[in-house]
Amino acid sequence: MPGWQPTHYSRAQLEERRLAALEWIARGTHKNQEIADHFGVSVHTVYSWKGRLKRTGSLQATVASGPASRLTAEQGEHLRTLLREGAVHHGFRDETWTTRRVSALIGRHFEVWYHHDHVRHILRRLGFTPQMPDGRAAERHELRIASWQEQVAPELEKKVAEGATLVYLDEVGFALKGVRRRTWSTRGVTPLVTLPANWEKLSTIGAITSGGQFLQNTKAGAIRSGDVVHFFQHLLRHIQGNIVMVLDNVGVHRTKVVQAFVARHERLSLVYLPPYAPELNPIELVWAYVKRNVLGNFCARTLTVLKEKLIGAWQRVRYIGLPQLLMDANLRRDQ
Repeated sequence: MPGWQPTHYSRAQLEERRLAALEWIARGTHKNQEIADHFGVSVHTVYSWKGRLKRTGSLQATVASGPASRLTAEQGEHLRTLLREGAVHHGFRDETWTTRRVSALIGRHFEVWYHHDHVRHILRRLGFTPQMPDGRAAERHELRIASWQEQVAPELEKKVAEGATLVYLDEVGFALKGVRRRTWSTRGVTPLVTLPANWEKLSTIGAITSGGQFLQNTKAGAIRSGDVVHFFQHLLRHIQGNIVMVLDNVGVHRTKVVQAFVARHERLSLVYLPPYAPELNPIELVWAYVKRNVLGNFCARTLTVLKEKLIGAWQRVRYIGLPQLLMDANLRRDQ
């Protein structure tokens, strides 16, 4: 008789034992009781192995197929189409798909009722995953944005081909209140980041060029029209030839002071982005990178400390290089 044995075998161990017994059974020189004693099973198990071998020709494990789906393949494809039409299209108050809503949608269209916990398996099978949605302003004009991409963007590329430098400009604020980001922690223990309840901030006006340059100026408080003009002067000193400035419609970009300055410099022209379309300005990816990778969970007690941190951030941006940084940021956004 075999010695000590575990009280529970894994599926892999059970299969390994059956396949080992198969060699003894195939020899035909061992009695059933001998096989049973050697492998630590009852003689009835040996009879069962032999019967299974005769029926199927194998003692390998089989995988249970489980119950058949109550939705046909065609219904699954139809459900995918219904989901992509959006929740509002199907009478819900917002564009959020929850498992309870999907369960109701399936019942309404196919007269098949699932518990909402099971619906998550159906959604994953159809290629859906729970995701944090991107925020979009309700005031966006999608047709105007599409028109800008189709008509203005090609003209900008043509000007670059003719020797002009394309400059994407924007402003961003960095508050002492800080930025929280995800971090690893023990399961069940919420990590704590200490951040000051202080809304003092630094503002940065920055630009990236089609030639791969990154320029910026950081100051305490908000960016005013005079700061915009001074930054334009900074760009004119560091960039040769014609400059096509792409910027948003914020009021500080349209003041009389700014317009008068541009009118006095023939090699400087402005192209405004459509309202509420930050995705058209690639410098937004630089700001997102700095907030997430440099300032995430960083606690600055004073504006001086925050400014020192930002100086390191701008050096890091230039060291990585704009093409690589923008590519990495785009990949993260698409995931």
